[in-house]
Amino acid sequence: MPKSCCVRCTSRQWTAVRGGKKWNVQRPKPRVWKARVLESITRPIYVEDIVPISQSCEKLEITTQDTEVDEYEEFMYKQVKKMFDENTMILVCQMLSMPTVDKRKAINTMKDNGMRLWFYNNRLIRRAITEYSQYKNMAPWIIGSNVYVVCPEPKVKEALKILKKIPDFIVLGGLVENSLYSKDGLTHYSQLPNIEQLRGELVSVLNMAAGGKTHSLLESHQQTLCRNLTQYVKQETEGEDNS
Repeated sequence: MPKSCCVRCTSRQWTAVRGGKKWNVQRPKPRVWKARVLESITRPIYVEDIVPISQSCEKLEITTQDTEVDEYEEFMYKQVKKMFDENTMILVCQMLSMPTVDKRKAINTMKDNGMRLWFYNNRLIRRAITEYSQYKNMAPWIIGSNVYVVCPEPKVKEALKILKKIPDFIVLGGLVENSLYSKDGLTHYSQLPNIEQLRGELVSVLNMAAGGKTHSLLESHQQTLCRNLTQYVKQETEGEDNS
């Protein structure tokens, strides 16, 4: 027999009769309006004590929160500063998603050519470039997942040649000998001859322009000064003899 039914006894037979609804405990019936009015009228009102500012300031407790220094983060920050101080070439590349095997292969390839790959947190790089005024323009490059190609010597041509074979590294720009270059600027820089060849070309141009008298022209001021000093000493000596 279901729970919602009850049994009614008659004189001749038993009859099953459906009972009433269950009591709804989730939605109790609201109280009558007279009880609610009485409750709102008789509810106590608590007056907040107003304390003068002069008295409240004396009771204030000054608490200092000690911030713990993350030693590992400070160590990595020193490594970032060391990277900027010890390397004349720092190329900033955007690194796409790549397998660990390809990443290790790229690290070994750079190491074999005298360069290194560094992976640093952008927060540490931004903190470092704020302390170096000449590096502040690097801020637009410090976004996303970056990798840094560093080398004590400006091997821009070799670095770009290797990066062309790594499609997951996109060159954004770089710092070469305290000068910032875009991607096109790095390409133009890599096409320039080395410094020794440029010096030789400069000497040959100066010799051709001066008709082979570059050495004599550079020493003309010193020779003129020596002649003037010799004449001055001679005049002073003749003046003392005449006196």
